[in-house]
This record gives sequence, C-alpha cells and structure tokens, in this order.
Amino acid sequence: MGNALDSTLIAALRGRRSTLLRGLGPLAVLIALVAISAIIAPGVVEVDSLVSFLSDAAPIIALVIGGTLPILAGSIDLSVAGVASLTGVLVVALNPIFGPWTSIVVILIAMAFGATQGLLHSWLQLPSFIVTLGTLSMLSGLALLLSNATAEPIPDNDLFVTYLSDSTGDIPNTVIALIVIIAVLGLLLRYLRLGRDIYALGTGERAAIMSAVNVVAVRTIIFAISAGCAAIAGLFLISITTFSSPTLAGNLLLLSIVGVVLGGTAISGGVGGLFPAVVGGLITSWLRIVTVIIGVQPTAQNIVFGLTALVAVALTTDRSKLGIIK
Repeated sequence: MGNALDSTLIAALRGRRSTLLRGLGPLAVLIALVAISAIIAPGVVEVDSLVSFLSDAAPIIALVIGGTLPILAGSIDLSVAGVASLTGVLVVALNPIFGPWTSIVVILIAMAFGATQGLLHSWLQLPSFIVTLGTLSMLSGLALLLSNATAEPIPDNDLFVTYLSDSTGDIPNTVIALIVIIAVLGLLLRYLRLGRDIYALGTGERAAIMSAVNVVAVRTIIFAISAGCAAIAGLFLISITTFSSPTLAGNLLLLSIVGVVLGGTAISGGVGGLFPAVVGGLITSWLRIVTVIIGVQPTAQNIVFGLTALVAVALTTDRSKLGIIK
C-alpha cells in the first residue's frame, strides 16, 4: 500500500511540475527574448518602440486568442487568415450599402460564417481540419474575386475603422480594443459554463457527451468566436495599413498556429487558456523582431516559424491522451 501511495504522490508531483512549466515556461521565453533583443539592439525596448510593437502585434494576437478556443476543444480553425483578408475586402465592397456601420456588419457576417463552420464540423461529423482548409480556399478565392485581385484604400467614413486608426493619449486604439476583447473572452471562459465545456471537449469528447455537454452548440459558438476575432484582426490590419488587399493576412495562418502552441496550448486540446494565448501571440510577434535583428532574410522567416511550430507541438502534445500519433 505504501508503494502505491508513493507512486500516486510522485505522479501528482510530476503533474504539478508539468503544469507549472507549461504555465511559466512561455512567459520565461518571452522575457528571455526581450532581454536578448535589448542587449543586441537597446532601442527596441524604448517606450515608443514597445507601443509600436503592441500595435503591430495586435492582429496576430487577435488571431491567436480566437484560434485557441477551437484547439482547446480538440479541433482547429485554419480559415482565420482567409477571414481576416476577406474582412478588409468586404469593408470596401459593402461600404456603399452600410456606410459607417460596415465593419460591424462584416464582423457579424464573419461570426455567422464561423458558426456555420462549427455546425458543419460537429453536426455532420466532418473533421475540422478538412472543413476549415476547404473554407480557407473558398475565402481566399472570394477575396480575389470581389477585389479583382487589387488593393484598394479603405473608406474614411467607417466608424470602427476610424476609431482603430486613432490613438487615445499615447496608446493606439487597436491595443485598447484588443484588451477589451481579451477581458470579455476571459470573463466568458471563467464564469460561464461554456468555458468548462470547452475544456471538457478537449480532454475527452466521449466523457463530455456523457456529462451532458452540447457538443454541437459549443463548437458552433467557439468557431463563431474564432471567426469574429479573425475579422477584428482584419480590421486591425486595414486600420494600420490604410488599404485592403485580398492577400493582406495570407502569411498569418502559420504565425497564428505557432502563437497558440508557443503559449503552451496543447494541439491535442484540453490544456491551455486565454492568458497563455496572449503570451504566445506576444512571443510570435517578438520573434519577428528577433529575426530582423539577427539578419534573417524576410524570405527565410517562414523557415524559422515552421521549425518553431514543430518544436512547440512536440513539447505540448499530450501523447498519453492520443495513444497513437497518426
């Protein structure tokens, strides 16, 4: 009996240590990256540089926190970059109809689209990878079609885009909007049953179903939130660049997934959270700065992020839950 107790205690200690490393590890990595960058190029940690960094990082962080929810539930949303790019195109195309409220309408359209994806995935039992990969291709084609494959200036009468383009004091409004999104989603995950259901699905869908979790409703909601965050990321992008392009967010899909796993969220689901997602998004964004500082060519940056994704997935995958890796 003593041996059994010792084994249980050792397992508990190992689990606690793993949880601690998963929680504090990404934050330590972020601090180390900033410290190394400050040594090489002290100017990057000046206040103005940090404010500019947060503004530039806002689109990636929005994509990461939205994409974290499906992964927490054991799924994945590969359509986020397509939604973000199409958002800018729709803001231009629909402005003659909806005027100053166009961006709000576009966010609602994106959320309806995301909900449809979640419904198809859960109700028809189609793999989320295939559903969202297919819709990514459709969205990319639609963006090219609606824009005639050309970049266009954004309208100057859209209320939300105009707000995002401005600052409150010295703080960009994109950063303020991002903080509000994080706070709302944090409260949602912390105090509503939806948060517990998401983790339950990621931990084990069969057990979640036996615990009366409405799988269709939960996945419909989280894919709607993911698409909504992607649309807001698209608005962040066009507010910074002042133009829309059908390929504006084309290179952000890999970065968004890297951000999720770098934050400690297991690609297998059930482990992670909103704060780790924010940290992961910050790490990914800061890595872009590091690659520039050390002289990595822009054409080679995806190699760095691809290797980073492989390492992060290897470290965060719960192999005991998956059993056989396919």
